[in-house]
This record gives sequence, C-alpha cells and structure tokens, in this order.
Amino acid sequence: MSSDANPQQYPGPPGGPAYQPAAAQQPPPPHYQQSPPPAYQPAPPQQQPVPYVEPGAPYQQGAGGQPPYLPPGAYVPVPPPPPRGGRGAKVAVAAILSVVLLAAVGAVVLFKFVLNQGPDPAESFPASASMYVEINLDPSFDQTPKLLEHLSKFDDLEYDSTDDLLTDLLEESGLEGVDAEEDLTSWIGNRHGLAMWEYDGRQYAVVSLASTDAGAAEDGLADLRAAAGAQEDQMAYTVEDDHVLMVVGEEGAADALDAAQSEAGTEPLSASADYEEARSWLDGDQLAVYWVDMDAVADLAELTGGSADMFSELYSGQFIAGFSAFDRGFELTYRLFGDQDDPWTGSEDLLAGMGELPAADVAATAHIPENLGELAEEWMGTYEEFYGGEDDYAEAEPALEPLTDAEYAEYLELETGYYAGTLSAEDEARYLELDSRYWSAGTVEDPWTDDYDHGPSTEEIEAAVTEFTDLLAGADLSIAGDFDADQGVNPESMLLSAHLAEDRAADLQALVEEWMAEDGGALPEGVTAEGAELSYTGGETASGTLSEDDRFSDFASAAPDQAAVAVWVDLAAAAEAFPDEFDEGGEALSAFAWAHGSDDGDGTGVMRLYLTD
Repeated sequence: MSSDANPQQYPGPPGGPAYQPAAAQQPPPPHYQQSPPPAYQPAPPQQQPVPYVEPGAPYQQGAGGQPPYLPPGAYVPVPPPPPRGGRGAKVAVAAILSVVLLAAVGAVVLFKFVLNQGPDPAESFPASASMYVEINLDPSFDQTPKLLEHLSKFDDLEYDSTDDLLTDLLEESGLEGVDAEEDLTSWIGNRHGLAMWEYDGRQYAVVSLASTDAGAAEDGLADLRAAAGAQEDQMAYTVEDDHVLMVVGEEGAADALDAAQSEAGTEPLSASADYEEARSWLDGDQLAVYWVDMDAVADLAELTGGSADMFSELYSGQFIAGFSAFDRGFELTYRLFGDQDDPWTGSEDLLAGMGELPAADVAATAHIPENLGELAEEWMGTYEEFYGGEDDYAEAEPALEPLTDAEYAEYLELETGYYAGTLSAEDEARYLELDSRYWSAGTVEDPWTDDYDHGPSTEEIEAAVTEFTDLLAGADLSIAGDFDADQGVNPESMLLSAHLAEDRAADLQALVEEWMAEDGGALPEGVTAEGAELSYTGGETASGTLSEDDRFSDFASAAPDQAAVAVWVDLAAAAEAFPDEFDEGGEALSAFAWAHGSDDGDGTGVMRLYLTD
C-alpha cells in the first residue's frame, strides 16, 4: 500500500533580515567590513572532540597541502540540510521523525517490552545513501536490562513503557489530534533506520520503521502526516508487512520513494562492501549505529556550493560509530576507515602514564606525533592558501568623510527607527548614507586609521612554528587539576608536564616565557626544567593516582591500544563544585572518559559515560 502523490504548493514563512540591535558603544569601524587576515596562532597539540556535533557546513580549508587531521569524534560531518522551503516539510522532519525514529532523545526510548525485532533497516535503503542511523530498541537480552537499569537512575526517565514517553513527545511536538497509542504505539516495532539520500539534485530523509500491524501503520501515518501539515508530496510512504518505508523532503517525495525502493531492491545499503566492512568492526550488540560515507558527503558539499576538494582533504572513507550500554554506563566507539593514515599514531604507554597522574577531577594527556614538523609544513601550506600571503592585501584608505559628533548622534537615533521599521523614505536614505560613512571612515573622534597591525609576517610565523614543533615532536603532554567553585579549576591543584623526546626542556621553557612576556604574562613560580622534563606541580595536588580509581582503570582497559589523546572528567566532583549546572539529573552522573588513537592506520576511539551505582 502506498500513499498517493499529489504535489501542492505549500507556502513558506515570510522571510526578512534578522533583527540586530545597535551596539551600545561605537565599535572599531575600520576593521568591520574588510578585516585583514588574523594573526596565526600555532595549532594546539591535540584536538578534543565532543560526542555530538550539530550539523553544518564542512570546515573550509584551502586547497594547498595536506590539512591537519581531526579525530572523527571532534567533528562528525553529516549531509547539509535541504534548501529552505515550506513549513510543512520542516514540521514533518522535526515532529514526525523525532517521534517515530526516537533518535533525537539520545537513547531515551531505546527499549520496548513486547514487540518483535523487525527486519534489518539497511536492507531497505539504497547503497548510495550518504549517512545512515539505526536504532535497535531490543538488540539483545544483555543490552536491554542494562539500558533500563541505567535509565532508571534519572528521575525524569522512569517510564513503564515507551507509550508514555511517545505521548510526551507528541505533546511537545505540537501535533494536535494525534492519539499516541492508536496512531503510533499500536503498530511500531523496535528496529528502525534513517538515511540521508540525494535524488534528482535534492536531499531526502529516508526512514524505515519496523511494523507489527500494517493496517494500523497505514492509518497512523496518515493521521501523523495530516497533523504535521505536510503535503503528500513532502512525505510519501509505503507500508509493507513488517516495515514502513518513508521519504521526507521539500518536494518530489513520491518520486524519490519509488527511486529509493528500486535502488534498494538491486543495490541495498546492507550489501554495500563499504558499509559491511565498517559495520562488522563494531563488536557486540549496539543500541544505535551511525555510519557516514565521507566521499558521498563530499559530493553533497559540491551540490550545495561548497568545495568537495577541501572536504576530502580532511575526511575520506567510511566512518562508523556504535552506541551501547555496559555494566556501569554507556559507551560510544568509533572508527574512520580513511584513505589516509591517521597522523595521531599514539603510544602503547599513554594510558599507563595517565594513570600515574594525581587522582584529579579533570585530566588530559596527549602523545604528539614524531613527524609533527612535516605535518606543520602541510598545515602552513593550507594556511597560506586560505589566507593568502602578506602581499595579497594592501592598506585600504577611507573613501568617505568620518561622522561629526552631531552626525554620529543623528546616526544612532535613526538606527533605532531603521530596525523598528518606522523611518520615512527620506529618513531611511539619510540613515543609509550615514551608515556607509560610519563603517567606511568612523567618526571624527574615532576615525578610521591605516596603521592596523596585521601581525607577524609569513616568515616569522614559519620560524616560530618550526621552533615550536621541533621541541614538541614526539613529546608526551599531561595536565591535571581539581574543580573549584570560584575559579573553575584550583590553580594550586594543577599539575602540568611535558616530557620531550630530547633533553631540551630548558629551550621549551624559554620559548614559552618569551611568548607569555609578549602578552604581559609569566610562568608561575615552581616551573622546573630538567633534561627532557618541563613540569609544574601545585601545592594542593590530589593525593593518590588515577589508576587507583576503579572507574579510570576500567576505562583504560577499553581504550585503544595505541592511544594518542585521552581525557578524564569526574562528573560527580563537577556536580558537587557547580551544583547549579547539575540541578537536574546530575546525581546520576559519575565520570566521562575519552581516548582517541589508531588501529592499522585508521583513527579510532572510545567514549564512556559512567553512572552512579
């Protein structure tokens, strides 16, 4: 059974420029519209990812040289959203998919007591999909009890079944006239998938939902689509015996549905060699799986006006991540099967060395690649290509007269009326004249000047980077400290350590002191440089070591064998130091840990969220 395609024009929301309030003080006009390239700052020795990233445009890089590699956890690219259009499709995606897919609630509803598992959703998706998410609400008898036990530790997540939660989600979505039990929970199974797919130059969300009752699914989806205000050609679906296949987009959803079914029939995602390789790497049952074809995403970037070459320089191959429950919390593992080797090769001794740090509230450590100098040269090539050399810009001169004090006061008064839309045509013309002069020449009291400092020259930057990378190549860096309610982190609890590959700690200390002196700062008393070790230990560092914390030891056993970067945060201590930031649900959080490393040239990592017993 299929929905009828009946395209209709759907009006979108009125457009218009967003309101931008006037500044309370006069900003520096000379650099507002035509700022020169910012002064270069050396890249930090590590990139710290976050488990989730909001979708957005790929990071823009220049085409010259190999850019720095970022661990996949630092930025997980997803396909760009479809072009803006009618409200109906947006409501359908935001409301319907968030309800029936359950992905947006972060594994809150990854369980169901009495439903059958359902078919593999990847069998219903075309192999050319660029991104795929699978939610398995009942992956095994091992995962489900752990998930239920962990969720019960959060006061606001105690649901006897998903029915109550789905009802809450439907109410929050603003969909009226929908009965959760009749329209959703009466038929939905427990294994679902979502893919981003390009067809005929447009982007579509393709959804597969396990179903236990085809008739109830047909009726329920019709009610949900009507309540969302989506047209049939914005949300098309077909109901089979054991699943529902749905396509959501701005327009052309019915044709896209037919095309998706046709491709999936001969070339399903589940049979893709790339997907199979990535999926088989994940060990054990997973509550959720996230897969991205980086090359397909690069093609999407090109379709939307971005640079596929720039994106491909950063990412290539297949990215896979799995979310599961373990005995003490939740775990996310990931790997990028890239075409290029991960430069952060790591060290077998990194986690062991981290375990010897004080038992602090927060700690981080990193092993810097030995070929850091070569990587820096490639990064500099990208920098110069992106920003241009120092000969690529010239000092600009103001073409208009600066505003007098009286004109500036008039300008501020007219600005209020301009943004409020109350100016007459004559006053608006006067405002635009003053605005152009203000941003071009400033005011008589604070005029545009041509003595702007563009920072160090390219040669100076290259010399500074070379000196810095020569010292840090092959080094192990560590930092640890305890939270403080007033200062964030208690300075006296800090431990800082740089173990260099050569006996040049004194050279590194001198370089850091020189940089800090330029900004009027200085290293704290107690910094010592001896041989290859540059270190600082405060007078109130934590007693004991991290290895004595059973949570950290448990995590260390799950971290990559070749770890390059690792982070530890005691969330229980953070909740105690900052109770206002953990006013809801904080009592259930115990610790967060992350480690990134390499496996056979591929970047790989583990994140764990520990919960209280």
